[in-house]
Amino acid sequence: MGDVAGLAAETEKKKPADTDKVPTTITSQTMTVSNHENKAIFDGSVVLTRGPLVVYSDHMVVSFYASHDGPSGDKSGDSKKVSKKNSGGTAGPGQGRDAAPSVSDRSIRMVEATGRVKIEKEDGHATCQTAVYYEDEKKIVLTGDPVAWQKGTRVSGKRITMYLDEDRSLVEGNSQVTIEGEGGGKR
Repeated sequence: MGDVAGLAAETEKKKPADTDKVPTTITSQTMTVSNHENKAIFDGSVVLTRGPLVVYSDHMVVSFYASHDGPSGDKSGDSKKVSKKNSGGTAGPGQGRDAAPSVSDRSIRMVEATGRVKIEKEDGHATCQTAVYYEDEKKIVLTGDPVAWQKGTRVSGKRITMYLDEDRSLVEGNSQVTIEGEGGGKR
């Protein structure tokens, strides 16, 4: 099972010492930022890139820690919507109510990707309907027919949890592993 965890854990091994400096870029057809709720919602052809990790989905919600250093936020709960191709998670700087939404001064707390989710890494990939990344616990939970592939090994189950810092994975509910031989045949 260590190889399955490697799909996610290899990112941790290859990251620079200060992982906060690895930029996260998100593109989508639309982006709605709610400063009051500390979140950004991305819809349509969503692509998240962080180092060698790429996540594709139909919809993504990024939750942030409340920012003490950033803008005070709009307490009315109003959201700002940006409708443009390639709207990134680092929207432009600005001031006042009509300014472009800004999420660049915030730290990610959680990312939830839904709808035809595909996760790609240098040496493996995974698919599912929902993937949730928890920053505090450094884990990714895959549900909705999750399947992960790495180095000729295919793992599936009802739920796959990848513990990034521990280089391990937990497969729950009807877990199945298929290992291909060197010649490409199943074992």
